[in-house]
Amino acid sequence: FGGNPIDPTYSGIYLASNTSKGYAYNIAASLTKPFDNGFDATLSYSFGDSFSLFDGTSSQNNSQWRGFFNVDGRNDEGDVQRSTFSVGHRIFAQVSYTKEYLNFGKSKISLIYNGQSGDPYSFVLGARNFEIVDDGGFDFNELAYIPASRDEINLVDIVDDGVVIATADQQWDILNAFIEDNDYLSDNRGSYAERNGDRLPFESVLDLRLLQDFYIEMSNGKRNTLQLSLDIFNFSNLLNKDWGRIYQFGFGTYSLVNFEGFENDGTTPTYSVPSEIRNGEEIWDDDIDDNGFRSSRWQMQLGLRYIFGN
Repeated sequence: FGGNPIDPTYSGIYLASNTSKGYAYNIAASLTKPFDNGFDATLSYSFGDSFSLFDGTSSQNNSQWRGFFNVDGRNDEGDVQRSTFSVGHRIFAQVSYTKEYLNFGKSKISLIYNGQSGDPYSFVLGARNFEIVDDGGFDFNELAYIPASRDEINLVDIVDDGVVIATADQQWDILNAFIEDNDYLSDNRGSYAERNGDRLPFESVLDLRLLQDFYIEMSNGKRNTLQLSLDIFNFSNLLNKDWGRIYQFGFGTYSLVNFEGFENDGTTPTYSVPSEIRNGEEIWDDDIDDNGFRSSRWQMQLGLRYIFGN
């Protein structure tokens, strides 16, 4: 990889081996209580974390290596870092009420709550790989340095058609405020961002389920059941369009600063602040997950089932 390969016959040569580094843990507790009046409830909490060298997110070794985050270079395995599969906190709660009508049927309504930590992500440089190190790594995959003061980052004016859109000093004021407003960034000023150091917002989703059973007494003494069901996934979003949002970053990264090239000496890097930060946008506003049942939009499902009795 890169602009000066050792042997141009191959696009990449990799040595893979096992490692004892890395670990994961999870703790969980659950309470369940049935009541005599038709109510029952469950409350569960869990917390899990995991750390690894490589997460195994690809079927090919070259993708694992090219996507590796390490400020000391991709051939230095370094210490374990937070895994993409770190689950964080999760709260699960369910409450339901069942009412049975003698020889007629049964109704049941359930509310299910799932709250969990958002996905982890990394703060990186906004740049193509070849513009920085040219080692064949993925673009936008170099961990960003979190400046502690103005003199630790070489910002340059942003110019469009000869017009200065934002001066270096203006960008510093915005970037400094952004760092101070983020707990992870403000706690780690003066060091490089860690892989998956921060998380997307906590997610809270409420689902609703309705079941209606109709009993059918058979001539042989058995009882069959005709069951109608109504599920509203992400019922919280139906109640309020701003509720029940689930966020995701496609590649788990966010650009803290953009790389603008080197000064005339060829070694001093220059940077600018991305437009999203300059415009005061939340970094996850445009990254709402709308796929499948795990969606930020409410969805409804109707069901019909015939149950043969004993």
